[in-house]
Amino acid sequence: MQTRDLSEPLEDIRTDILVFFHVEDEPSPRARLGRLDWILLSGLSRLRARGKFTGERATTVLLSPGPKLKAERVLVVGVGRRADLSMTALYRLSYQTAQTVLNLGCRHITLDLPFRLLPHETPENIRRAFLEGFSAELQRGQPDVDFSVSTLPPTNAR
Repeated sequence: MQTRDLSEPLEDIRTDILVFFHVEDEPSPRARLGRLDWILLSGLSRLRARGKFTGERATTVLLSPGPKLKAERVLVVGVGRRADLSMTALYRLSYQTAQTVLNLGCRHITLDLPFRLLPHETPENIRRAFLEGFSAELQRGQPDVDFSVSTLPPTNAR
């Protein structure tokens, strides 16, 4: 499996799937997910307002960005309440996210990891913990596939 860091604008990222994380107790998307929501004309915010996606732990929503992005699909994964997110919960979430990506048949994956939700951890620790579980589950699920996984850098937004 190949992993790399990306610093391209959201609109220019060519990937099978862009993966974002959203907390249950934030009423609207923030940081890079907020920008994505703006690009997609508040598609995620509208789903949230209708109660179709709350950000509850392990819930997901799959969005089709159409011509607005070069990514084929966007997956938003709920992480539950912000106060309940720990490194252990993040590790478990990495397995669940990988299972969802496997079920969607994606090989080229770009992750916007929830760095801002764990302010007492270094970005490198968060990245390492998530990718460890994520990679293990991808390889367990499809050992013969060569996955390409990219991560976006942390943002300064809280």
